[in-house]
Amino acid sequence: MATIKFVLSKSQHQRKIKSNQSMIMLRYTHRKQVTYFYTQRNLENRYWDEKGQQIKKSYSGSDRFNIYLNKFRQKVEDIVNELMINGEDPETSRVKLIYTEKKEGIQKKREFTFFEYFEKYLEDRKNKIEHSTAKTYRTTVNKLREYEKYARVQLNWHNINMDFYDDFLEYYTSVEGLTNSGFSKNIKNIKAIMNDAMVNSFNTYNGHNHKNFLVLREDIDNIYLTEEEIEKLIALDLSKDKTMERTRDLFVFGCYTGLRFSDFSQVKPEHIIGDVLRIKTIKTGEWVNIPILPAVRAIMDKYKDNPNNLPKSLCNQTMNRYLKKLGEKAELKDKILKIRSRGKDRIEESLLKYEMICTHTARRSFATNMFKRGIPTRVIMNITGHRTEKAFNSYIKISQDENAELLKEYFSKSA
Repeated sequence: MATIKFVLSKSQHQRKIKSNQSMIMLRYTHRKQVTYFYTQRNLENRYWDEKGQQIKKSYSGSDRFNIYLNKFRQKVEDIVNELMINGEDPETSRVKLIYTEKKEGIQKKREFTFFEYFEKYLEDRKNKIEHSTAKTYRTTVNKLREYEKYARVQLNWHNINMDFYDDFLEYYTSVEGLTNSGFSKNIKNIKAIMNDAMVNSFNTYNGHNHKNFLVLREDIDNIYLTEEEIEKLIALDLSKDKTMERTRDLFVFGCYTGLRFSDFSQVKPEHIIGDVLRIKTIKTGEWVNIPILPAVRAIMDKYKDNPNNLPKSLCNQTMNRYLKKLGEKAELKDKILKIRSRGKDRIEESLLKYEMICTHTARRSFATNMFKRGIPTRVIMNITGHRTEKAFNSYIKISQDENAELLKEYFSKSA
């Protein structure tokens, strides 16, 4: 409940005020948060009527003084009422900001609703982010619009808070029957929009910064292919299906360079410098130098008549579909138990390995296989472009048996 009240206050700058006077401040309280507005007027305490919230009649010029204070109070009340009429929370920082802007004659920025700013955010970055990344943001917008209809609410800056978070989680996992990993992607996108708007002074609400407004972390057991399994793909005779052959060769190229699909599908001749592939990654904008390993050299020799010594790329979705067919053809049929969460429920799904192959499996395979070869983590990270070991370690997908075997090999070498 918002309350507005005049109070007398001694200031740390009291030297600017007569010793027997106090500043008249307007105190605004809302949701246990307090802010003060200085009326630019000072008064001896004996002339202040606390109960009546006005200057006593015994003070010369009290009528004009009280009219001034009433007008001052009205300015703040008008701001609070306007916010409430618009369905916005009149939080103290927001009211103080609007008051200051009006007082100082600051030109007001164009106001955006949450969804309008979402569109602005994507438009401003359309040439800076990958198509797949933009697609995830678009998915978030669509899912939030569906939630609005379900919850019968209109989302805006002020109600992106923990009440929304809990209700959206319930809707996403229980009503829609979707998993926590998908929910977390949406939350990550929402937080990015809210933070960007705060940095650019389009939003002052910070409900998304609550300690429990979390991006839920979940290891969904993504696979990698061993070098033996990659060799099975290489050994396939695909001479009668050039599209499948191109898919296989591009995937193997990714398995031995560690590049993302967005990068290995855009390799140009100028990126090839002798025995090194030097490329600026699209996602992070970092330059990486990758040695051209024998498996990569064989592919480049095979397509030497093409401008970039590689097969023409397919779109990501098409390539993912063909990769599953290639995995089945190579008999990559190990059973994989995929464990996910839906709210508080644990979801287990048994899949064949080839059913889980996608373009990103190549990058994960590179990191894991190089790690298994004993190449130092820092060396691999310089090639994959990972900035932290935490992010890199999420790519290492060796099993407990493989981990034990690596430890045995380590000790046998040092013996």
